[in-house]
Amino acid sequence: MNIKNKKLLFPVLFLSIIAVIFAFITISKRKNDISATPVENNSKINEDSIMVDFYGDGIKEVLNVIEKETGMVNMELFDLEGNKIAGLLDGLYLHNTTLFKIVKLNENSPKEYLQWDMATGPHQIQTVFLTVIGDLIQPIYSMDFEKKTMYFPFYNSRGSLIVSDANYDGLVEIIENVDEYPVNAPRLENPEIENIVREAASNHNLSEDATKGLVEIMTRENYGKGRGKKAIMAIHSFVDEEIPYFRRLPPDEYEVTAGKLVSASEEVAEEIKNDKTYEGLTTEIMIRYSDLEQDSKDFNEFVRNFWTFGRIYEFPIPDENGE
Repeated sequence: MNIKNKKLLFPVLFLSIIAVIFAFITISKRKNDISATPVENNSKINEDSIMVDFYGDGIKEVLNVIEKETGMVNMELFDLEGNKIAGLLDGLYLHNTTLFKIVKLNENSPKEYLQWDMATGPHQIQTVFLTVIGDLIQPIYSMDFEKKTMYFPFYNSRGSLIVSDANYDGLVEIIENVDEYPVNAPRLENPEIENIVREAASNHNLSEDATKGLVEIMTRENYGKGRGKKAIMAIHSFVDEEIPYFRRLPPDEYEVTAGKLVSASEEVAEEIKNDKTYEGLTTEIMIRYSDLEQDSKDFNEFVRNFWTFGRIYEFPIPDENGE
């Protein structure tokens, strides 16, 4: 196969990846180890049940995920005797996935939370952290007290969402990473590829707007040449209260924490470069999102809206009257 044919295969593979992602989301089954919690005669436990200790009392609960015809899911939580404890908050948009984890957000607390990762594009992931409040399974929102907004789901398009204690205070930070998309990066210019993309999009019944968006993203990404460095879009710190939440770091705190991460990535990259024992290894240098040009930020917003179908992820914080 010559180079030209290899390049022409890229858009077809790209669209195939999209199809595989949605098929994966729809038909995938969760496998969870329930052997650690032996329970007799509990009809609510099955091979797909997720065992999680939401209350931190050392006793696992049984979380069952029910897929709807739409590909979205419902969730029900039971105790070990089979009594229903909680159900999913009405209207919560979650689709089926095998990309979930049981995590702790406070290293000094035994409480567990469910990290629900949902593939939404070739390298785009949306993540919701779930807990139980009263009789409802609810997401944990990130609060921006300067803008007076609440935020979810978390978004990542570069590597994995970082869930780690970046401040060494025992409370986890959520770090969202996206592509830099340098303004001056070379664009893919190949009319033949655009024609192939349009033909493939037509076969998948994509609208004209969706086709244009796909062409625009492929042109800018240019086989990865246009994605640039890993940009730290936002950092959210966990607050462990009766109703837990994340606090989006304001600009001054963001700059300090992000600066440390950037410096560490540069040091690691330099060490790998100069030490032959690391030969063959690579690492990504991180940059602050605040250092991106507005055009790059706008394109990141466009890409996110494209792959998430324009889903709103930032809402006004309700006032004390719940309005």
